[in-house]
Amino acid sequence: MLKEERQEYILGRISKNNRIYITELITELGVSDDTLRRDLAELDKKGLLTKVHGGAITKSGISIEFSERLNTATRIKQEMASKLVPLFKEGDIILMDAGTSNLEVVRQIPKNMNLTIYTNCFPIANELFNYPKVDLIFLGGKVFPSSQITLGVSVYQMLQTIRADWAIIGISDIHPKEGLTTSDREEAIIKRTMIEQGIKRVVIADGHKLDTARNFHVASLREIDYIVTEDNKVEYIKKNWPKYSYEVL
Repeated sequence: MLKEERQEYILGRISKNNRIYITELITELGVSDDTLRRDLAELDKKGLLTKVHGGAITKSGISIEFSERLNTATRIKQEMASKLVPLFKEGDIILMDAGTSNLEVVRQIPKNMNLTIYTNCFPIANELFNYPKVDLIFLGGKVFPSSQITLGVSVYQMLQTIRADWAIIGISDIHPKEGLTTSDREEAIIKRTMIEQGIKRVVIADGHKLDTARNFHVASLREIDYIVTEDNKVEYIKKNWPKYSYEVL
């Protein structure tokens, strides 16, 4: 296969799935790891994708419109949420940032459960209007319409005053060595602060987010108490990732 044909194939795959792994491409295209890394580096330089650890993502990455991600992999998000929600107790204080998986967690909270939830995510706040027993506090700040969240100094300062039972973080990339990362520095700071203010720290990540990394560090795996993933990835993490104190759900 010619280089041009390979790269056209890669762009076609990433346009459908928003993410591609080198290990998958090796099998599908029958070429070496080095060849594919050169292809991805060249496509990245041309601005056609973003090369990340282990593969590549669409140029817009996790900043794809929240509404576009809302109806993707719904069953997997429901599966992951169903593992976490039963751990909540009456009166718990929860910090929760943006993410369609986090939104599914909210949807599975019993309507008669007393909780306090802090969030900087508009869709999550809107969903919680339907929960009369939830004390909702919205973290106001600079609005980012594409991801429907707030960021900035005011969010950071408010987080400093909270000590939560749970910090639930949506993440685009999680890696056994690099830990939790994201593509935006300001978002990384807010996620980092939420983790620091949580007693139990949770990251929710389906299989497509595993073994990938981006530019801005959020936290190491040593700082996480629970990794919630889809059922068919639980044993993979337990077997192949560093044995820190986190629990895989």
